[in-house]
Amino acid sequence: MEQVPWLTEREERVWRLFAAVLFLLPDELEAQLQRDADLTQFGYGILSALSEAPDRAMRMTDLACMAHGSRSRLSHHVASLERRGWVRRERAAEDGRGNNAVLTDAGYAKVVAAAPGHVAAVRSAVFDALGSLQLDELEGICTALLRPEICKILKERHQNDDPLDLPQAQAGPHHEDAEVSGETLAGEDATARLARISAARSGIDFRELQLIDQARAQGQTWEQVAAALGMPDRRQAQTRFSRLRERWPAYEPLSVASRQTKRQRRDVS
Repeated sequence: MEQVPWLTEREERVWRLFAAVLFLLPDELEAQLQRDADLTQFGYGILSALSEAPDRAMRMTDLACMAHGSRSRLSHHVASLERRGWVRRERAAEDGRGNNAVLTDAGYAKVVAAAPGHVAAVRSAVFDALGSLQLDELEGICTALLRPEICKILKERHQNDDPLDLPQAQAGPHHEDAEVSGETLAGEDATARLARISAARSGIDFRELQLIDQARAQGQTWEQVAAALGMPDRRQAQTRFSRLRERWPAYEPLSVASRQTKRQRRDVS
C-alpha cells in the first residue's frame, strides 16, 4: 500500500480548526433547539423540509435525503413527531406504494415558532462572524468538499438504509490558535464569550448523551461505558446518563428502542 504523506504543519493547523467547527457548531445549534423548542436538530430538519414541500408532504425516502439521515432513523423520528401531533403518515396516492410524511397544522405552527430562534442561533454562530468575501469563500469551500463522488456515496447510503452518521472529529484547535490576548479580551464583551462557552458546554453534554446511548444500543455494557468515561463503576455511568436524559426529556434513546425491538422479537418467537 502506498504511504500517504503526512499533513504539513499548515494543513494540520487548518484541519484542527475545521474539526473543531465540525464538532462544536452542530452541538451548539442542537443545544439551542433542545432548550428553546424541545426539538432535536434532526427533528427540526424534518419539520422544516416538510413545511417547504408541496402540500407539506413528502415521500419518506425523499425526506430522508433532505434531512440527511437514514430511512430507519427517519422512521424512528417521524413516529416520535406523530405522537406529538406534528406529523402524520399516509399511503402515497401516486402509486399506492410507500408512505408520505405529512406536516399537520400543529406541526407547521411548531416549526414557525421554532424558526426565529434557530435562525438567530445560526446567524450568531456563523454569519455574524463572516464578512461578504469570507461568505463567498465558505460557499466555494463547501461546494468543493461536497464534490459529486461524495454526494454519490451519501445517496447510496440512503438507498442502502445505512445510518448517515458522519464522523465527528475529536481534535480541537492548537493551544496557540485558541489563545486570546488580554488586549483582545478588553475590547470585547466577556459575558458574550461566557455565553458561548456555556452553549458549547451544553452541546458537548448533549453529544455525550448521544454517545452513551449509541454505545448501549450497540450492545456495550455499562462497565465498558464507565471505563470510556473514566468512571470507577457502572453506577456512576448510569447516573450520568439519567441526569443527562433529565436535561433533554424530548430525546428518545435508541438503546431503549433497541431493547423494545429485541423484546418484541422474543415475544413473537
